[in-house]
Amino acid sequence: MFDVIKERLQGCVYTIFTPFDEREEIDYEALDRYLEHIYRTGGRKFYAMAYNSRYSQLAHAEILELNAFCIRKVKTLDPHNVVIVGDPIHCSTKETIEFSRHAKDAGADLVSLLVREKYFSDDQILDHYAEVGRDSGIGILVHEMPFLSGMDGTQMHWPQSLFKALPKVPEIVALKEDAKDFKTTCMALELEPLIRVVIAGRKSGFMQYRPHGARAYLNGISMLDARIGEAFWAAYESDDQDTISFILEKVEAPFFDRCAAKYGWHRTNKALLQAAGFMNRRDRMPLKHLDDKDYAVVEDVYNEVQVACQELFRA
Repeated sequence: MFDVIKERLQGCVYTIFTPFDEREEIDYEALDRYLEHIYRTGGRKFYAMAYNSRYSQLAHAEILELNAFCIRKVKTLDPHNVVIVGDPIHCSTKETIEFSRHAKDAGADLVSLLVREKYFSDDQILDHYAEVGRDSGIGILVHEMPFLSGMDGTQMHWPQSLFKALPKVPEIVALKEDAKDFKTTCMALELEPLIRVVIAGRKSGFMQYRPHGARAYLNGISMLDARIGEAFWAAYESDDQDTISFILEKVEAPFFDRCAAKYGWHRTNKALLQAAGFMNRRDRMPLKHLDDKDYAVVEDVYNEVQVACQELFRA
C-alpha cells in the first residue's frame, strides 16, 4: 500500500492554504472553492501542513476539523487523489499518535509530522517516528526542518546519520525537505527511491537537484493554477528547456523576486491568492497580513503573471 502512495507522490504537490473570514474563523466555503479549482486545473496531490496551512494559528480541535474537511473534500473529488494532513507543530508523541489515528480513520494517505522539540540525539527523533508509525499504522511523511540544538540552542541541519536511519521505520514513506540548503537536500535525496523526497522552495531552485534524482516538489507559484505545476513537471520529465525557462522567468520569478523576497513567503502566498480571488489574505495574530500598500504590489505582480500564464496555457 505504501509503495503505491509513494509512486503517485511524484511531480507537483499542492499546498492546502487555510483562509479566514472577517471573524477570523476558518472560511470553509473559500477553502472548498480553492480545492475545487486546484483539482479542476489538474492537481491530484494535496498537502495540509504546519505553516502553509496555518496550523500555528489554530487550536488543536480546529486542526482536527480542518484535516477531516480536507480529507473528505479531496477524496470526494476523486478517491484516487493523494491527501496528506499533519499534527500540531508543538505537541507530545502521545498527541501526535492521536492526530495520526484520526488522519487514518478519516481517510488520509499520509500524515505529515514535524518535530519542533529540541534535538538531542538521532534515537530521540527516530523513536518518535517509530512509535507513531507502530501505534497508528498510517504512512508518515517526515517534515524535515532545521532543529534547535538541545545542547546550546543553536539552529542545526539534520545530521546525515539521521537521514540514513529513517528507513528503519517502515511507515516512513516520504520526506518534505525544508532545509533549503544544497548539501542537506542532497543528503535527503540519497533516500530516493526508497523514501520519496518532496523539495520545498521555488522551481528554479528545484532544478539544481535534477542530477541528484529529485522526483517531487511543493507547488510555489503553481498555487494559482495547477496547470502551471503540471506543465512544469511535463517539461522537467521531457527536458523541454524552452518551457522550463519560460515558467521560471516569466511566471515564477516576478512573484518570488518582487514579492516573496521583499515581504516573506508566508505573507505573500495568501496575498497572491486574494489577488486571484480565491480567499482573503487575512491571518490571525501574531502573523500580520500585508497592508494595502504592499498588497497593491502583489496585485500588480499577479496581473503580470496572469499574462504569462495565458501564454503558457495557449502553448
